Amino acid sequence: MTDKRFSSVPRSRLSRFAQLGSLAGKVAGNVIAEGSKHWIRGKNPGLQQLLISPANARDLADKLSKMRGAAMKVGQMISMDTGGIIPKELATLLERLRADADRMPPSQLMAVLEKEWGTGWDEKFSRFSFEPCAAASIGQVHKAVLAGGEPVAVKVQYPGVRDSIDSDIRNVQGLLKMSGLLPKDLDLEPIIEEARTQLHREADYRLEGEYLQQYGELVNGNLGEAGFVVPGYFESHSTDSILCMSWQEGVPLEEVLRIHPQWSDQIMAKLFELFFAELFVFKAVQTDPNLANYLLDTESQRIVLLDLGALRFYGDDFVARYRNALIAARDQNREQLNHALQELGFFASRKQSANQDVILDIFILAAEPLRFGGRYHFGRTDLAQRIHQRGLEVSSNPDAWHTPPPEVLFLHRKMAGLYLMAARLNAQVNVATLFESSVRSDCVFHA
Repeated sequence: MTDKRFSSVPRSRLSRFAQLGSLAGKVAGNVIAEGSKHWIRGKNPGLQQLLISPANARDLADKLSKMRGAAMKVGQMISMDTGGIIPKELATLLERLRADADRMPPSQLMAVLEKEWGTGWDEKFSRFSFEPCAAASIGQVHKAVLAGGEPVAVKVQYPGVRDSIDSDIRNVQGLLKMSGLLPKDLDLEPIIEEARTQLHREADYRLEGEYLQQYGELVNGNLGEAGFVVPGYFESHSTDSILCMSWQEGVPLEEVLRIHPQWSDQIMAKLFELFFAELFVFKAVQTDPNLANYLLDTESQRIVLLDLGALRFYGDDFVARYRNALIAARDQNREQLNHALQELGFFASRKQSANQDVILDIFILAAEPLRFGGRYHFGRTDLAQRIHQRGLEVSSNPDAWHTPPPEVLFLHRKMAGLYLMAARLNAQVNVATLFESSVRSDCVFHA
């Protein structure tokens, strides 16, 4: 991260609500200012056009970035999961929230460390860097060296995040509805509930430590240690709000591929292989497709896997049904795909059934890399635009819009994220071969 902003995290429910209240005032003021500019020029813009002005979108993103926690996470999820529903300007600024947050000032950081570890906590370390090396929606990461000489990464949760999850979500939901920044008829409830569940998991750092151990065993036991590395968990130095992990050397993927663009194909092939293993073998998927969650150890060429707070576990029945849906979509078999999606819980309502053909089309489009012969060039395809264009037939009518079943929502988030990463890195990957190999392995595994 290049942005070094520090701002104190608002802790109490009242102070966090006040942050959103001040944002509502800013939105109203921006509407008046923007409207005045248009009226002076003889134009008469509608209220919706004024509400989604760049100033309002920027103020919303800035405020959520300062609040962190649930407020920021809801913004992140809306940016990813509402497709063409929200204005492009707002989506672009909310996108920034996925890898950008203000940092705690040192005084607030010290207060958290003393609360969690007690006075004299510094005796556990021979060195502790108070300058965070990363900051996101839930916490920030510091590099340290234990008294015994082992380098570690210490993730410190922002104060008040855990206690404010439910109230933050209610407040942000109300603000977005009342402000007009989103369509009035847009049903945010499925996204909101998934955000709530996910946030409570991510705010439990002991749980994330257990995930680190479980996921590390799955990766090492099934993929070997040649391709990936998962940080180790230091339970004795961790609390509910502090996660201590082994420090892993590595360079952010984006930086590596700026210097060595020729590595992009190999790296993305590994990440697709990992995803298919997560879904079909581990049945545990890290559902946050953020480039910042991966480093490359340039000496060993291993990919370092970070941030497992978004790990989600799937049952055997779900995995089998989703496997059937992917195969049917790859084969463009609409009848079998329709059956598979019904088993997954799609088309349960009148709204969903009305858009059945559109949803089938989108699934079949999304499976294009699975049936492409040879290496699929993500950097040159217009697949995302075609999916978006087909989806507009639903999103242009808010009454018809709906989210997938909860179990599918985060899985689609991961898959879409991999596609976007591959496009951003201009990668060419033989996804079809990787998929076919994983499906065969899955069939043998369940035989």
